[in-house]
Amino acid sequence: MVTDLSSIGMHRTTTPRPIVDPNRNPAIPMSDRAVVSALFGVIALLRIVYAFRYRIDSDEPQHLHVVWGWTQGLLPYRDLFDNHTPLFHMLFAPFLAVLGERPDILFLMRLAMVPLGIVILWSTYAIGRELFSSRVGLWAAALTGFVPSFFLESLEFRTDVLWSAFWFMALAVLVKGRLTGGRSFIIGVLLGGALSVSMKTVLLLVVLGMAVLGAIALTAECRSRSALSRLGLYMSAALVGLLSVPLSLTIFFVVHGAWTPFFYGIVQHNVLNLPGLSPWQKHPWRVILSPATVLLLCWAAWAVARRAPNAGIGARRVVIFLAAGLYFLAVHTVWPMFTAQDHLPFYPLFVILLTPSILAVPYFLIPRGRAILSSRPLFDVLSPVIVAVAEVGFLLTAVPLRHDGGDNEAALLTDVLRLTRPGDPVMDLKGETVFRPRPFYYVLETITKERMRRGLIADDIPERLIATRTCVAIAETGLFPPRARAFLQENYVSVGRLRVAGRLFASPVKDGSRLVPFEIQIPARYAMVSESGNASGRLDGRLYNGPRFLEAGHHEFLPSSGTGPIALIWAQAVERGYSPFAPQSRSL
Repeated sequence: MVTDLSSIGMHRTTTPRPIVDPNRNPAIPMSDRAVVSALFGVIALLRIVYAFRYRIDSDEPQHLHVVWGWTQGLLPYRDLFDNHTPLFHMLFAPFLAVLGERPDILFLMRLAMVPLGIVILWSTYAIGRELFSSRVGLWAAALTGFVPSFFLESLEFRTDVLWSAFWFMALAVLVKGRLTGGRSFIIGVLLGGALSVSMKTVLLLVVLGMAVLGAIALTAECRSRSALSRLGLYMSAALVGLLSVPLSLTIFFVVHGAWTPFFYGIVQHNVLNLPGLSPWQKHPWRVILSPATVLLLCWAAWAVARRAPNAGIGARRVVIFLAAGLYFLAVHTVWPMFTAQDHLPFYPLFVILLTPSILAVPYFLIPRGRAILSSRPLFDVLSPVIVAVAEVGFLLTAVPLRHDGGDNEAALLTDVLRLTRPGDPVMDLKGETVFRPRPFYYVLETITKERMRRGLIADDIPERLIATRTCVAIAETGLFPPRARAFLQENYVSVGRLRVAGRLFASPVKDGSRLVPFEIQIPARYAMVSESGNASGRLDGRLYNGPRFLEAGHHEFLPSSGTGPIALIWAQAVERGYSPFAPQSRSL
């Protein structure tokens, strides 16, 4: 049993002449193909360059740390924290396993996102081709690739890129040809893949359902029982597909005894009202205006349907139009916490709907343009080329190519790999040290901090640092909770981009009879150092002649005369060339 969207009750309306030729897939002119091919080459080149130049977002190493956990035989949710559904990290674990632990790993994993970008642009082309024409689809894909926000957000190593790829593939299948039970199942599987990457898919499912119902309501002449029964059949097939991937992953974690942390990380941890962060709290007027906006969208969707050359195309255009409009409205009004990457599922749809108008601009401005301009191919590509150039100019202005935004993260990983051994715990915020276990279970992002502020999660970071004998932490302490921040500042010393267990005695020591008392919280091998190298004196009454293991508790150091400023420092840092007295990023 097969059907087109029009068989669910859609009818042909009297339409004015559309901007785009009803013959949706004529041969694309050679001029368009040549120019778009060049633009795709520019997109590819810029993506490679910006992969190494664009700043590293804090979410990227967080995702990569979870991927690293899979390569180490750790089970996310049970052995390390994650608040995303697991498919993205599982799929990219083999890439990390092949590349290994290296400082430039984030740049290389960004390059691994390029195929997903290709999938999104191909899906953009496929949707535009079915809704309008092959030429519109081709230009929509090219112009989408240059949208600065889309370009930069899809460049990053984050779950949202795979999530968006599943979404656009599902839409491409939805608008392609006649619906069948098998096609509906494939759509469900793709949306299930998106749900297995991000729980934000729930919002996509809601707006897609509303868009389909809106298309039926706006273009239906009648709602026969047979049409509705077919719709029910296809929805059932889509539901089976939707549940297949998430259910399989859930069973996997249940079998491995991780159901409770799995459910907590994906659902319970994220279900939290964040005061002042929700759009309806920051901008209540948006919620008040939402009903009027929905009515405006419905009126515009009705106009979109009337301009379509036939009922089937009209229904598809309405679905895409409403999906884009309702999603954009939802993330800016009712979605709990908005982030820039939440726009990824919107940009290509917006560009698809805008591209026919862009292509038609020259003919509105210069009705006799074909006769005025000697080169018709140049005239045909004039307006989209101007738009593409403007997009590239804005991108290069906003993020200049000379900017090396990823250097700090690469330098941090260089220090981590040099200073620590595999298995050494390192205290960071969200996994930015990537290749080392974190002694505290949770990542310190917005929701975790709010839960800690409310007392839902205990700030036992100091106790965890002691229990795991963690001797290394990141140098920046400003984003840690108060107890953890105070503990790190008191019991660790900075050696550039990292802190190591120890104490800094900054006051000059001029008198050899001066005794320096101190407390140790982290049992470990320690060394006493000065600005010139190893310090001399007596540690706990014994002549100090090299690194020594110190238990937690009270200790004393009697420096030799003229020693100057001294520091107690984790011995492994000294042995690997680090000193609290060296300039930042320089070792002894």
